[in-house]
Amino acid sequence: MRLREWTVEDAAWYAQVTRDPEVQRYTTDPPTTTEQQVAAAIQALPGNPAVASFCVEDAGERCGNVAVDFQDGVGHVSYLVAAEARGRGLATGALTEFVAWILAHHPVTELRLWTHRDNAGSRKVAERAGFVRDPARDEDREVKGEVWPTVAYHLVP
Repeated sequence: MRLREWTVEDAAWYAQVTRDPEVQRYTTDPPTTTEQQVAAAIQALPGNPAVASFCVEDAGERCGNVAVDFQDGVGHVSYLVAAEARGRGLATGALTEFVAWILAHHPVTELRLWTHRDNAGSRKVAERAGFVRDPARDEDREVKGEVWPTVAYHLVP
């Protein structure tokens, strides 16, 4: 498994992955995400100090995404693994490596993430990567026109 920078050649793949009903259960990306929208987001990454994102690869195959948005010294982390790549430990490995990269390259006081309460897989990934539950930040969030009960995690360097 490795993390690498996104290229516009990855845009069609990412747009297709987000349409998968299994992925749609828990991603905030709408099912209508287009290749053009993804390509524009990829092109906006270089030089933007407020965000970072990498493609997760395994054996030369695209498998997912890790991303962070920085706000006031706090990194808000997210991740996605394509349905066909799940169950191989890629999410935990990618998140662990990504956290190490963030801490080496960005002065953050805390990393935070949240996930749908029912997303047991994502919750296990967060915990295996060193994040701890932060129940004080649990909340109901509006996502794609629905209310999602979410649970919060954090990691303090």
